[in-house]
Parts: sequence; structure tokens; C-alpha cells
Amino acid sequence: MQNVCSVAVCAVAVMCFAVTVPCRSMASEYVYEAPKQLDDGWKVSTLDAEGMNTDIITRLTNQVINGKLKGIHSILIVKNGVIVHEVYFGTYRRESLHTMYSITKSVTSGLIGIAIDNGYIGGVDKTIGELLPEYAGAIKDDRLKDVTVEQLLTMTCGLDWDEWSYPYCDPRNSEYPQVRFEDWVQHVLELPVRDEPGTRWVYNTGGVHVLSAILKNRTGLYANQFAEKYLFEPLGITRWSWNTDPKGYSATGGTRGGLKLRTRDVAKFGMLYMREGKWNGERLISEEWVRKSTAKRVTAVRNSDYGYLWWLTSYTIKNRQIDMVSGQGYGGQLLALVPDLDLMYVFTSWGRAEDADTFGPMVMIINSALTE
Repeated sequence: MQNVCSVAVCAVAVMCFAVTVPCRSMASEYVYEAPKQLDDGWKVSTLDAEGMNTDIITRLTNQVINGKLKGIHSILIVKNGVIVHEVYFGTYRRESLHTMYSITKSVTSGLIGIAIDNGYIGGVDKTIGELLPEYAGAIKDDRLKDVTVEQLLTMTCGLDWDEWSYPYCDPRNSEYPQVRFEDWVQHVLELPVRDEPGTRWVYNTGGVHVLSAILKNRTGLYANQFAEKYLFEPLGITRWSWNTDPKGYSATGGTRGGLKLRTRDVAKFGMLYMREGKWNGERLISEEWVRKSTAKRVTAVRNSDYGYLWWLTSYTIKNRQIDMVSGQGYGGQLLALVPDLDLMYVFTSWGRAEDADTFGPMVMIINSALTE
């Protein structure tokens, strides 16, 4: 999740990540209406029918429309398993594909779980040396051969990596040189080991990209092909794109944007985890993997814990502890699960070093669900 840290913004960064900022006329006034029922596997309802405060969500939506909240492209809320609020801003529409950035990491976690469930990968204790023997010559520190899938999933692989101290267009950012190599995986594996693997959490998109090569090696399919067969088709996701490195490996860490999805389809992936690995009654991911990957594996940063490429955070709202599992991406992309409230919401946002204004809306959404 690039957006948990504050990175310096330089003039070049604007050129690297320029997008059109959505806006609407100050004169427009949003009046709540139920989401549209489509033939896409989702059921819809209303905020009121599912026990949420409609006035709060209407106020939130108008604050985005009137420019009081910046950078948000769409908001979708699911309560009790049904869509209760769906709105798009500016030029964005229901069919728009949104760049997920590091929410791609959470999808990658799901793919690794499916690969383990189906016997392609023997388990999270399998090592890079076992799973990628063709890259043995690239590894300069033998400790890296013993790095496990779990350490890649928890960002404790120990590599000398720093992508938070400088903007992504700065050569000192570890991701900057990666994309200038023909083989991104080889470049990552050639890096020195700074920390003993398994001892220290460091945000590391390069390490997550190694999982892309592992998926291809063990399944015979690139991550995007594997996702289409085992995840997207069963979920009814028909429009998507996923950028690759020059070797054809999908950018599983979200490098240069990663996966692009429609907002409703992001929520479909989230619902798998809200329903212990099932979508509309069909099991796609094992309940064990959902439980393991969304449990605390390591303390990360700013009082946030980390599972298998999922963030775990807690907030106190209305004197109640709210535990949230989330996939988060550069610029304010957010897929948030609040199991205790049977609540899920998605924000798609701009792609800028400065996050969109999503924290206040998050609190408003939770407040709306805490109506008792």
C-alpha cells in the first residue's frame, strides 16, 4: 500500500502520475437513490433497508460533488452482502476500469491461496530456491534462496529495498530501477539482503513481483491467465486488464498500476473474503486461506498490522472498536472489509502521491452503519 506513508511530491511526480481530477457543478445536489439491479451476480437494496443512515451517506456524496473532498472517483458500499450505495463522479462511470495499484497485491494473495488450495504450490513454507530454480544464478546472497512464500506475502524477505523515502519517479526509489530492466524478477533477486529474512517488515513491491514468477513456474499460467481461469470467470468479471513486465510476468505488486477493474468487480473480490472464500455460494478460495491471510502475521507501520498482503487496522468510533481488513493502493484506492458490521466499501481515486480524501468518508460510512 503505497499510500500509508507520506512521500515527497516533486514537479516530476506530477508528470509521472497526471490524471484528470473529477468534478461536478456546485449547483448539483445529489439525492439518494437505490443502486441499479443488473445481471452481474450482485443483489441490491437501500441504505435504510439494511440499517444504515441515508442522511450521512447523502451528505458524504454531496461533499465529493461540491469539491469538499478531493480525488474520489467512485464510492460503492455493500451491507449485509448487497450493494446499498453506488456513485461515480466526474467522467467516471460504472463501466470504467480503475487502476488498482497495490490493491493488486491483495488479489495476488488470493491467487497464491488458490494455487496452494489446488496443489500447485506445496505451502507457504516453500522457498524461492525450490520454486524458482531457474533463477538460482541470479541470487547473490544464499539466504535469499531460503526466503519462503510466507515471507514474500508478509514483506519480511529481508531485501535491501526502499520505496517510501522518495517519489516513484526518483532514481533513489527502489522501484525506479526495477522497471528499467528486461527481467524485473532477476533484478529483484540480484539485490543484497539487508535484514535477516523473517525479522523485519519493509514495504516491498519487488518482492511481491517474485510471486508472479512463482505462479507461472508452478501453474504453467501467467498470473493474469491464472486469475482469469480461477477467479475472474467464476466471479463473472468480464472486463479487466493487467500490465506485465517485458518477460510477460503480470505486475502482481501493482508496479506501473497493476490490475485494472470496475468498481463492482473490486467489490466482488472483497466479498469472497467477507464470505469465507465463497461467491454466491460457490467456493473459490478455501476458508482456511481467507482466515490465515487476514490474520495478523507481522506488525507493519503506524499501528497497522499485516497479513498476507492485506492490511489490518483498528479504529475507535462511537466508543466501539472497529476492526478493518483492507487492500490499499497508491492515491487512495481502498477496498475495506468490516466483518463485525457485515460492511464493505470501495473507493477508487486519483493516481497521485497525495492520497485522495478517503479517511473522513471512511468514518462517515462506519458511522452510518452504527445506527443502534
